Amino acid sequence: MNTTSNRQNFQMETQVVLSMCIGYAMLMLCRTVLGVAGPSMLLDPSLDLDTATFGAILGWGTAGNLTGKLTNGVLADKLGGSRVFISALAIAAITTLIFGTVSANSAFFVLYFLTIFAKSAGWPSMANIIRVWFTPSKHGRVWGFIATSSRISSVATTVLLSSFLVFMTWRGLFFVGAGIALFVAIILPKFLKNKWDDSTALSEESRETMKTVSANSHKHPLHNMDTRAAIFYFAKNRRFWLISFGISALAVLFEFQVFIPIFLSETFKLTPAAAGMASAAFPLGALIAVFVGGFVFDKLSNRSVIYAVAFTLIIAVISLLILWYLGSVELNAQFEFVLTIILIFTFGFAISPAYYIPMSVFSISFGGKHCGLLVGLIDALAYFGAMTFDFVGGAVANKEGGWQDFLLILIVTSVIATITMIVFLYDDYSNNKSDQGTEAEAS
Repeated sequence: MNTTSNRQNFQMETQVVLSMCIGYAMLMLCRTVLGVAGPSMLLDPSLDLDTATFGAILGWGTAGNLTGKLTNGVLADKLGGSRVFISALAIAAITTLIFGTVSANSAFFVLYFLTIFAKSAGWPSMANIIRVWFTPSKHGRVWGFIATSSRISSVATTVLLSSFLVFMTWRGLFFVGAGIALFVAIILPKFLKNKWDDSTALSEESRETMKTVSANSHKHPLHNMDTRAAIFYFAKNRRFWLISFGISALAVLFEFQVFIPIFLSETFKLTPAAAGMASAAFPLGALIAVFVGGFVFDKLSNRSVIYAVAFTLIIAVISLLILWYLGSVELNAQFEFVLTIILIFTFGFAISPAYYIPMSVFSISFGGKHCGLLVGLIDALAYFGAMTFDFVGGAVANKEGGWQDFLLILIVTSVIATITMIVFLYDDYSNNKSDQGTEAEAS
């Protein structure tokens, strides 16, 4: 292969990855703005909001996520990942813009439902884009880059939008976020193509990559199955239920992120802007974890992944236990605040690799051409758990001393997540080892 051919192939793959990263960052922007604006919305006398109602808004958003996962994955499989991805970004931007103009709680419920419904198309769509653009040996690092972009956007938007609250109303945050996302949705089709065949002047290496990806797709056991048959195939598999239950528990833990600004504001009497900036500790920890994890995952053996995920999730449990303990003792306020931020950072760092990477890699390898459907099904079950937590968690936190009970719910959930993910990874390791042995005997 000549150097020019290699360079062209690398440039095309880089363009696809960057397009997905930027597009998904915009979807995350549309989701993150509500969490940042939350404390300011609660203080707005023109709104009839309390913590329980805010939790209900989040719950309706999670309901949109659940509904979207059941439909958008199938659409991405049938229409192409990039088409669904770009359309979803445009819809999310428009509904975010409208959200900033309304005041009724019912309107908040509907618009956030639609925003997160659109946002839910991101991961299934990108699974399809990765499947048709990259060989399996690159899946881990590509998912790592994408997960990193979502974390970068979460950190950047949390800090940036929180600083805007110093001189801007909460409505202004929605207008700014929607405007940026809509601009990206308009220009993205120029750079994000649906598959290799849609690109002009393919290099020799590009054609070889396309052939390899196509060959892997045709060899997959689900290649000739329709959607209904694929659903039955998944439902009969133990690993599907294990990863679904594990990701459901992790999704509940991730919902803590949108409650963090309110938690910090009410616990330490911070201004909405200060609470928003401090809450960036969670996405910052997640950012560092997924950036490193994407590269590490490709290099670790399946057995080593089990130990790595187990270690990080145990750290998450310990972080929550200490956070809960801080709420039951009297310490120096400044020391307690700093330690709380460190624990939130550590918690975000600890749960992110287990949440993002194993399921994403598993979905492509196990789901094949139905990977969007598989991602959607897993995420739908996960967001059902998260939706329940949004309603319950908001109501619990709204009571006197409710944040301690809120943290207890997270502690129990984190223990369940740790056990389930370890069992899934061991089961997946055993199945892969068995499959490799069978292939070796056949050859």
